[in-house]
Amino acid sequence: MGTWRTMIAETVTGLIVADVQPRDLPSWSRKITDKGSWTINVLPDDRANVSVDLHSLTAAGKYSWLVLYDDQIVQGGPVFTYQYDENTRNLSVSGTGIQGLLDRRVLRKYTGPATNIVHVDNDLSVQGQTLGDIALKVVANAVAGSGYFLPIDIPTPATSSAHVRNYLGYDLATVWDRLTDLAKSDNGPEMDFSPHLDSAGTHVEWDMLVARNSTGKLGYQSSTSVWDYGGALGAIDVDVNGSASPCTTVWVRGSGSERALMVGYATDLTLISSGFPATDFVDGDHTTATELGTLRGYASADLKKFSAPTETWKCSIRVDSTDEAWSPSPVIGMVGLGDAVLLGVSGHPWIRDGMYRRRVIGFSDNTEATINLDLETTLEVL
Repeated sequence: MGTWRTMIAETVTGLIVADVQPRDLPSWSRKITDKGSWTINVLPDDRANVSVDLHSLTAAGKYSWLVLYDDQIVQGGPVFTYQYDENTRNLSVSGTGIQGLLDRRVLRKYTGPATNIVHVDNDLSVQGQTLGDIALKVVANAVAGSGYFLPIDIPTPATSSAHVRNYLGYDLATVWDRLTDLAKSDNGPEMDFSPHLDSAGTHVEWDMLVARNSTGKLGYQSSTSVWDYGGALGAIDVDVNGSASPCTTVWVRGSGSERALMVGYATDLTLISSGFPATDFVDGDHTTATELGTLRGYASADLKKFSAPTETWKCSIRVDSTDEAWSPSPVIGMVGLGDAVLLGVSGHPWIRDGMYRRRVIGFSDNTEATINLDLETTLEVL
């Protein structure tokens, strides 16, 4: 079985500066288009830690703590909080993925005058072949200014004007807010910032993974990874949520007020003809949007999202096991967020026997030998 480890790196340079012995299994979570989280408990008095300057290495933002399984980083990013308990002598350090820093940066053209945020030179107009290309350019702009560099590997975006987004500096919106807005568009791009060690093992880097296709979906939708329930695959919990669905009509509030309010609209009456009652949904998350086409895209995306109750599965998977009934169980680092894997289910008290394809939308800690997976349905029929 592999080993869970903790490292500390300089956030700006990515240089690994220390190894730390955690008190117990670190808590961590990574999800699609999410800042993620981690918490690491450390005993400063532990013999393995006494030579580590934990007072300095807990400086918020300056240092990033990393959770690893052997040499695979499962989560890591800047420190934001810590607590020290005198009774237990425990130091609890917490943070997010590197994208947490994008939630603390205003989206403006990096060459514009910061001293005059309302100046037109702070406005950023971005064009791209896909909405994913726009996301790449937004992040590239966010790390381009003096002092703003972060060790994020950003793929080269395609040059095209198929999609356009105009961001006004005086909105004072954060980069992360605008990225999540983009992801909520119709077929908007899913994103992940995946940490890894460089080839020398001396630096951490984050790969910006973003969907650059017509579906907006990350990952391999026909992954050959197979897990068997009762083998490497542990208990499966099912969660169906219809609190906002089925939905037949959506309005999205944009900028303006009263008669001048901009509104996106989408409707689909198919459910009514099938015997469902008409239901409406109002999305108030985009009140700064000024383009009607963008608001309509949000409405279409909401209509798709809430056309049926969401069904998610939560299960555990061994990270070091070979499944006797199927192929060797994939270990950490072989399956990414967005991948649609195959699950062989037989004998579950609720789920009917069969093969199911489900997308991985989240990873999180569970035990020394297992991690938790959050899974969603796909359109593929097996």
